[in-house]
Amino acid sequence: MKSPEDVIEWANEQREEALRQVDLFSNGGVKAQLVMPDGTTQDITAGVLSHQKANVDAFTSLVSVLKS
Repeated sequence: MKSPEDVIEWANEQREEALRQVDLFSNGGVKAQLVMPDGTTQDITAGVLSHQKANVDAFTSLVSVLKS
């Protein structure tokens, strides 16, 4: 069984990765593309950015709860 400290460490790592991706996709230099089976592509950058921002919030809240 993992200790609360182990879970806090894991959640902080996940939060840092989400923050890295937010930084990567939010400056406009990197785009996320979905390649369909027929070869067409679809820009999914906004969805990826939204998902990673939600991850930052979720992992921040998780750490806050575990530390209280």
